[in-house]
Amino acid sequence: MTDDIIVVGAGPAGLAAGIASAKKGRETVCVLERNAVPGRKFLISGSGQCNVTHTGSVAEFLTHYGGAKKARFVQPALLFFDPIAVMRFFEQRGVPLLKREDGKIFPKSLKSGDLLNVLVAELKGRGGKLQTETVVKNVMKTESGFLLSTNRGDFRTKKLILATGGQSYPATGSQGDGFRFAVQLGHHLIEPKPALTPVIVRNYPFGDSSGFSFHSVKIGIHRNGKRLQTGQGDVLLTHKGLSGPGILDLSRNIKPGDELHIALIKSEMLTSDLFAGKKTLKNALQRFGIAERFLVQILESLGIVPDQPATETNRETRKKLELALTGYPFVVELPCGWNEAMATSGGVTLEEVNRQTMESRIIPDLYFCGELLDIDGDTGGYNIQFALSSGFLAGKSSSVGAGFETLLYHTSRVSDGGLPPTK
Repeated sequence: MTDDIIVVGAGPAGLAAGIASAKKGRETVCVLERNAVPGRKFLISGSGQCNVTHTGSVAEFLTHYGGAKKARFVQPALLFFDPIAVMRFFEQRGVPLLKREDGKIFPKSLKSGDLLNVLVAELKGRGGKLQTETVVKNVMKTESGFLLSTNRGDFRTKKLILATGGQSYPATGSQGDGFRFAVQLGHHLIEPKPALTPVIVRNYPFGDSSGFSFHSVKIGIHRNGKRLQTGQGDVLLTHKGLSGPGILDLSRNIKPGDELHIALIKSEMLTSDLFAGKKTLKNALQRFGIAERFLVQILESLGIVPDQPATETNRETRKKLELALTGYPFVVELPCGWNEAMATSGGVTLEEVNRQTMESRIIPDLYFCGELLDIDGDTGGYNIQFALSSGFLAGKSSSVGAGFETLLYHTSRVSDGGLPPTK
């Protein structure tokens, strides 16, 4: 079987690439998917609700991809198909969106399937083919293009777009095949590892407080006695460690043995009046909104009697309490693995890909997009945004006759028109 363009992977990046490269009467485009249905990981994103993008300018987006080098790489794709273009794309195809107070954008129905249906329908409507249950086993460069060996026989193509995703949630079919294909074709990898993942804490004493969260607290990563990085965000206590956006966003840089210092309160909140009156120390500290069960566990871990009168708290105990509440140390046993990671850190090295087109700098007519690249964004819609943006850019770059303008592409200069907020 032969097509002008083959896309491997039918997640958001692959479907976007197929859409952007397809146009009836032009080159033939086929998207191959190993699963029986496309977009399995896309369907479970955001607990099935799919945080598809985020409000904010492209400049603001660039601060959410792990540093200046990666920001520079993602910029052309985000400018090509920016967050407003993504919102308009789905709304103009019958899927209204809503904006949460935190800036996250969801389908108004809170059903990721509504977004996936639009992508599949657009691909087919533009003349693209979608072939499921097709497992690509090997990829080879030939004189006329590429040869793909699959469980359904050989496929040949002039141009190849790899959009297989990373290795997170392998049960959805995201098993890292694209990394192997990239290496077969001469590319190099930054070692893939789980990202956007909770962490397991060594000797964790707070399992009984699972489900309690702290809003927008400061978090410090300490390694070998030195502060390595700081961040800020919500932190959630789990049965075996820490999660929440603040932890997930930092997890790409967390290693076993690191100490995470969580500022449960600000130091200036520990005023002298806290230790006055007839309250117990436990009751006096509850003014900070810390769950009683968790507060008692903290005090006991410090050797402090929770029910002692607040007025009897000596200077040494106050100092110990201040250090704990303004930077409670959690020693990381290890970050959670692929089954719990929301994204993949690492992938195809960026120096080997043209950021303006997503084309390989090593193999002509080979393109990469989405999570397969060494790009991982923060929580909040940044990864799906890059998947769509890089997919649309790769697809457009691979086919000059694609008629991409019919997608109603908009730049960040266009107003979003005011999406309805959540209630």
